[in-house]
Amino acid sequence: MKTAPLPDPFTRVDIARRAWDAVSTADIDGLARVSTDTISWHAAGRGSRSGDFNGRREVLDYLASLGEATERFDLALEDVLAGAVLTAIVLSLKGKRQGHEIESGTILLLRFEGTRVAEVWAIPRDQLAIDEFWS
Repeated sequence: MKTAPLPDPFTRVDIARRAWDAVSTADIDGLARVSTDTISWHAAGRGSRSGDFNGRREVLDYLASLGEATERFDLALEDVLAGAVLTAIVLSLKGKRQGHEIESGTILLLRFEGTRVAEVWAIPRDQLAIDEFWS
């Protein structure tokens, strides 16, 4: 199967920022415009929120569940970086849940198919703290 060529890094940065905006504002239509129907989200770790989520609906449900399971879950975009093949969203997070508090950073590593995000790996800077937060 022939895959669409990757857009240049500047275009991927723009698409990644639009994806971030869509996710952070729960804009389902916006996310649909920048992701494949079969998008996969891989959440690193061994905690209750770790695992693989496949397809746009499952990914959206997973992301919504993060906010629903917390008293506070604030994310802030720090940077978007694009290399020859992959694109990274660097973000910080603050959360509060059942007496647990977290302040950490995460990198979302994006793989594109053409001009759409096809796969995301969520890689926390402090995996142990994230696993404990969700325990």
